[in-house]
Amino acid sequence: QHHFLGVFGKCCGSCAVVVVFVAGKFSMEKERNEEGGDAILTLSSSSSSSSPHSGASLSFTRHPHHQDSDSDSKAPLTVAVDGNNIKPSSSFAEENPLLDDRKIAPEDVNKFPIAIRYIMLNEICERFSYYGLRAILALYLKNYLLFSEDTATVIVHAFTMAAYTTTLLGGYLSDSVLGKYKTILYLSIVYCFGSATLAATAIEGVTGNPPKPWGMAIGLSLIALGTGGIKPVVSAFVGDQFTTSQAHLLGKVFALFYFCINFGSVFSTLLTPIIRTNFSYAVAFGLPAVLLAVAVVIFFMGRKKYRTHAPSGSVMWNSCQIVGVSIYNLVKYRTVPKGQSWLFLAEHRFPAPLIRDTSTALSVLLTFLPLPFFWALFDQHATRWVFQADSMNLSLGKLHLDADQIPAINPMLVLLLVPAFDQIIYPLIKKIRPLGLRPLSRMAIGMFLASVSFLIAAFLQIKIDNSPENTVHIAWQLPQYIVLTSGEVMISVTALEFAYTQAPKSMKSLVMAGWQMTVAIGNLLVVVVAETASFQQYVEFFFFACLMLFFLFVFLFIAYFYTYREDSANDK
Repeated sequence: QHHFLGVFGKCCGSCAVVVVFVAGKFSMEKERNEEGGDAILTLSSSSSSSSPHSGASLSFTRHPHHQDSDSDSKAPLTVAVDGNNIKPSSSFAEENPLLDDRKIAPEDVNKFPIAIRYIMLNEICERFSYYGLRAILALYLKNYLLFSEDTATVIVHAFTMAAYTTTLLGGYLSDSVLGKYKTILYLSIVYCFGSATLAATAIEGVTGNPPKPWGMAIGLSLIALGTGGIKPVVSAFVGDQFTTSQAHLLGKVFALFYFCINFGSVFSTLLTPIIRTNFSYAVAFGLPAVLLAVAVVIFFMGRKKYRTHAPSGSVMWNSCQIVGVSIYNLVKYRTVPKGQSWLFLAEHRFPAPLIRDTSTALSVLLTFLPLPFFWALFDQHATRWVFQADSMNLSLGKLHLDADQIPAINPMLVLLLVPAFDQIIYPLIKKIRPLGLRPLSRMAIGMFLASVSFLIAAFLQIKIDNSPENTVHIAWQLPQYIVLTSGEVMISVTALEFAYTQAPKSMKSLVMAGWQMTVAIGNLLVVVVAETASFQQYVEFFFFACLMLFFLFVFLFIAYFYTYREDSANDK
């Protein structure tokens, strides 16, 4: 077990080094231009199939020898000549310039941009791939690679943690080095290699007899890097396709995005185990690998339709420096700038726009602090609730279900509840309350519903414990699934929109990565409680319900002091 974790960690580290090296090569040419003098004057012309007009731009970029705290030292002033129009623009962090001069045809402000169809189809195929391989991974480790149940459990949790931890790498590459489109494309290719490796090494005899785990370790490492790296970037890239005049559609598109995630999940969770049973693990892993390749092709096909934005430089590193310098000065001088964020204690070293962006990003991430406890509850629907189902009557007439099929109820309910909330429940609330529900209010209600679902599970467990074995019907689990999934929809869909609209333009992917990290921490909490506590099952359910209620009040306290950025959807 320890040997595998060592190999797994080294593979993840090696993959990260390779990706960062490749990213550095792509940005090297830009750095060469910036090193050579005090100013760069560029004249460029462009034309595209999406516009009948050609355009030209003249840009002058200042590169002072010393850092100016009141301006962005690398911010070009661009004059774009398009037909009879002359439009000056700036690339300060508050704005949202296009990465290139390609003209995007004006969109109907009440319709989704054309680019969304490519992203959504890509997401369905990618999620089918991820959830499909994860559905059979534990049994593959136990039955084919002959790991013990405990070791197989550790490997699955290590893989899940890695898949959500590498979101930080993806956010960094997207916001600071490559931009969103290239980050998604390059890491998706890494993802494809990982899936292909996992499928190929599952073929009988390829890794020896008995089979060796090296192929699985390499495959899962590449998959974790790929899927984790693109998670926060894809959701931020969805938002980038909308103009300011289309900001009212963001809630609907993120609901559709979450719908697509679960659409792929439902079919892969049901189909992949059947393929594994009737064919082999290699074929069962091969189907997700093929679907992932299709996802990359679909994403690439939309390349001329996407709105893309330039990366903003070393945002993560600069933000960390701002926080570090501010803490040092706070301890040293014990004073805070009047009427400003405490981060302005670093104003003597960093430009004010970057400090404001960092302050905004931290305030958004602060609201996420209690959310790992929601995921600590939610992810137990695939573990503790499965064990609960295993002690119940699983017969539906002549049909007998397996306990590990019951969690498929969750994505099925998501497919029903996402449109129900979007088209019925939220509009009804808006009629009763004209202002509707603000994002943090929705998330608070979702946390409350998660707590209620575990109270229902606790009372059901008491009923099971006091009844003959396998006599309580599985239908009694449906209420807790409905309540928990309703909470999931109110939190997950809302948090995607909230993270995108409230994050500064230069840090959208990083804030999305922070949101994804809450899932990783939540899984860790479950492992800690499961390994250290020795509760009866119904007591454990009550414990998690009360824990969620406590952190709900923490969340409400944080939300009370949060100030919304009303004009931040696209920072234009």
